[in-house]
Amino acid sequence: MKTMLRWSALAAFGCACAAASAAPGETKVQSPAANISRQLVEQKLELLKRVLSDSPAARRIEASGNAAAKKYLVSAQESHRNALLSIKNNDLSAADKQLNDATSLMGKARQLVPDPLTRTAEQRAHFAQMLDSVDSLRASYLGHMQRLRPQGGGANDALLVKVAKLVDSARNLAQAEQLAPANKSLAEAERALMMGLGRVLGSKTVEYAQRFESPAEEYAYELERNRSYADLIPIAMDAFRPGVEAVREARHFVDGDRGLREQAQRYAAAKDYRAALTALRSGTTQLQSALASVGLRVPQEQQ
Repeated sequence: MKTMLRWSALAAFGCACAAASAAPGETKVQSPAANISRQLVEQKLELLKRVLSDSPAARRIEASGNAAAKKYLVSAQESHRNALLSIKNNDLSAADKQLNDATSLMGKARQLVPDPLTRTAEQRAHFAQMLDSVDSLRASYLGHMQRLRPQGGGANDALLVKVAKLVDSARNLAQAEQLAPANKSLAEAERALMMGLGRVLGSKTVEYAQRFESPAEEYAYELERNRSYADLIPIAMDAFRPGVEAVREARHFVDGDRGLREQAQRYAAAKDYRAALTALRSGTTQLQSALASVGLRVPQEQQ
């Protein structure tokens, strides 16, 4: 019976939300006060009392140092007390609204102070995502370094040595369940690789006449370089957290590159590699501008 009452209280709460969200001109459903009995409101009152005063979430919020979360909890408790007074005064509509407010406020408090299991799961997921990103950037950086410096662009590169140490540290920290510092170490590795890859991709040291045996090979290299820039953009956005205007500007440049790259591919299909390279390098310049918009500046190569 108690379980049925709990579900009834939740269903009544859902009906109240649906009624409140009816669009202008639509016929609203009957007033929540007419649909929710005193028993259901009192049931919701009792459920919230336990959540707000004697639950793991409430104890966790009270013990935290998060002032905003504590403020939400206090406001939720106040709304709960006001609902109790409204019930005593037979104002069920006001009581239901106050209880809904208390539920919303408690939800905000819990978001600011998540339980340890939720936080750990989120940190583990972030660790896996960051590790994939670092591995991808490392492979891309190594490939471009080997192309630019065939004799000295391998695993002994100073940046790659630094990144390897950071990744090893991150793995050890993660195994010790120290996920926050592990993710910090990976973030440092990711940022170092972004900067390094940006420098390599914008390098002016490529001697095209000596390094490419045919225009088709040169085009293939430039296409790969363009794709590497494109891969950097979502990573840079996540790392630098640019504002709305910066994101909009970056997307504009990305769209410009897409059009130029498609144009270059049409020229290449027709074996007109001179025109293809001109269009493709112009697209790459668009991607460099996109990266600059979100906070990652890379050298601009001479065309």
